[in-house]
Amino acid sequence: MKKLLILIALMAPFALAGQNAWDAMRYSQVNYQGTARSLALGNAVTALGGDFGSITLNPAASAVYPYSEISITPSLVTSFSQVDYYSQRTDDRYTRPGLSSLGYTGSWSTSNSKGLVSLSFAAGYNKIQDFTMRTSVRRNNSESSWLTPVATSTNGIVYSALEHGDGYNPYYESNASWRSVLAWNTYLLDTLPGTLDQYIAAPENLYGEEIVVGGPLDQRFSRETKGSMGEYTLNMGANISNRFFIGYNFNFRNVFYRTYEKFTETSQEPEDFQTLFSSFTHTYEQTTTGLGFNMSLGIMAIPVSLPGFNWRLGASISTPTWTSLTDEWQEYMTADFRDGQKNASSPVSSYSYKVRTPWRFRLGTAFIIGKLGLISFDYEGTDYRDMRMSNKYDKWAFEQDNEAIRYGSETFGFQYAHNFRAGAEIRIAQLALRGGYSYYGAPEQSYEATHMVSGGVGLRGKQFFTDLGLCYRLNESEGFSLYDNGTPGTPGLNTLSQLRILFTFGVRF
Repeated sequence: MKKLLILIALMAPFALAGQNAWDAMRYSQVNYQGTARSLALGNAVTALGGDFGSITLNPAASAVYPYSEISITPSLVTSFSQVDYYSQRTDDRYTRPGLSSLGYTGSWSTSNSKGLVSLSFAAGYNKIQDFTMRTSVRRNNSESSWLTPVATSTNGIVYSALEHGDGYNPYYESNASWRSVLAWNTYLLDTLPGTLDQYIAAPENLYGEEIVVGGPLDQRFSRETKGSMGEYTLNMGANISNRFFIGYNFNFRNVFYRTYEKFTETSQEPEDFQTLFSSFTHTYEQTTTGLGFNMSLGIMAIPVSLPGFNWRLGASISTPTWTSLTDEWQEYMTADFRDGQKNASSPVSSYSYKVRTPWRFRLGTAFIIGKLGLISFDYEGTDYRDMRMSNKYDKWAFEQDNEAIRYGSETFGFQYAHNFRAGAEIRIAQLALRGGYSYYGAPEQSYEATHMVSGGVGLRGKQFFTDLGLCYRLNESEGFSLYDNGTPGTPGLNTLSQLRILFTFGVRF
């Protein structure tokens, strides 16, 4: 995760075209889930088959099926957040149910023992990213205010430009941030005496030419995100002489991402403030929806097949996903003073843009030891410097962002990410015990690599099967500040982790 964040809507799109390369990265990262079996194996399934979760990573996985199958995988995702901010700790847990996979695979035999042995067709859904997260921050006795940088950023804009007029909308026409317009219209900003465009915030007192926060403030911040990315797949596969397997996917990708942020600042003693400031609350809501498509091509081979043992190789490539996205957002602000309350809300605004994600390349090998079990290893590579953003009506809208993505800048340092996965399965009669590990390289220089451990069990009958898979994403830390208070360093540390539990139920015929 990114090591330095400002965890408040200060970084959100307050005007059109506020989207940037971080948005492109959010919708370019993939964190496979699939079925309970593929999850338990660490998704090291590029050289395996016979499981709907593996079709997303290698389309040739469907060609391995000697039967037809229907499976469904509900999921339960719990995210954990542990925050230390100015030595004040907050813990959060957020659990959401969902659907990880739903698929059908059909196999048609040609009755040939060589050449084209069978054809396969698969259709269904696999989740490839989950945005479930909740983070809370608290700080008591703060000597700085969130509104101070708001006042500073508003300097130079005449106050009349922050107010509505006939045919005039300050949110779009003032060149001020939306938080500045909201703060002015809730009396949280005022002009300094004798000026029209220099501002002081409500929690600040004026002593001659000196501006200081009037007294201690208690601050609370919460951020909740939810949503996912998933692929609806149409697949075709072919089995050649039970030695070579090829497959093709045409994937439709859906995106749903929603974030809610709330910041509250409360004075301990309103009489300490010249404005009799009591508290204010700022909230920000954003919903992103999108649709895209990509294609994948895969191959598997069995170079060695002996009684009780075979060695498999797999390779696949996925094209970029061409995705059309729409962000829709709104902000609210409420201010309480000893002598009254003020409220203001921004308009609901939206912006549509496109993201092209990077290519993905995968290699895998697996060793299947008769009915005893298997071991598999995967490598996946993707270059995040190949991401691109665009706008339908303005081809230069993201020129600077695309240059920074490709060549780097003071803000962005995207790079080639190396991903490694490993899995193992031990079979005891109809029972299977599984374990896995996944390493996802950092997509950007200031991010940490992601480590995940997984495990599970499976039970196979003649026609019915069921699997349980668990995956735990190990702790990742990010430094942050709720706002820029002029102090160097990062006063906060957020430690994140996530637990996924998947259940797969299926029937073969």
